[in-house]
Amino acid sequence: MSFGFFKALIQAPTTVGAIWPSSPWLAKAMVSTSAIQSAHSVVELGPGTGAFTGHILESLAPGARFTAIEKSPDLARSVSRKFPQARIIEGCATDLQNHLDSENIPRPSAILSGLPWAVFDQTLQCSILDQIHGALIEGGIFTTFAYYGPHRLRSGRRFRANLERIFSDVQRTPVVMQNFPPAFIYFCRR
Repeated sequence: MSFGFFKALIQAPTTVGAIWPSSPWLAKAMVSTSAIQSAHSVVELGPGTGAFTGHILESLAPGARFTAIEKSPDLARSVSRKFPQARIIEGCATDLQNHLDSENIPRPSAILSGLPWAVFDQTLQCSILDQIHGALIEGGIFTTFAYYGPHRLRSGRRFRANLERIFSDVQRTPVVMQNFPPAFIYFCRR
C-alpha cells in the first residue's frame, strides 16, 4: 500500500472508500470490459493512486485523449507525477461536465470509475451518475466496480437500481477473486 493511499484513507475515508488499492487483476478486467481500445476520448473518475490509470494509458487507441479527475489534492499530485503524460484534473465528479467543457475535452466514449459508490448517499450517487450519462456520447460505455458482499447491502442494491434507471444496458462480470476485497465490474451503455 502506498503512503499516498494510506494518507488519503486516513484524511477522508468516505472519499477514498477502499481499504486497499485495486489489484492489477481488477485493473486489467476494468480495462478489458470498457471498450477504451476504440474510444476517442476516455475519462477516469477517482484514479486514486493510479491503479487503473497505467492500464488505461497502455490500452488507448492512437490519438485518443485521456483525462482523469481526482478530488484529493494529494492523490491528484501523486498520480500526475506517476503518469506525466496524462491530463489529471483536481476536482469532483459532480462537476464532470464543467471540467470537460472548461478543458475543451470532447464528450467521452468511455468513462471508468474507481469511486466508492457504496459510501455515497442516494443524492450523490444520482448526481454523479447523471453527470456521467450526460457526458458520454450515445452508445458510450461507463465502467465501474463494486465489492462482492457489500453489493448486497441497501446502498449496493440502490446503486444497481440507479445504474439500471439511468443506463440503457447494465451488465456485470464474474467476481475478480484476486482483488482484495473481491470485486466485480459493471459495464453500462448509454
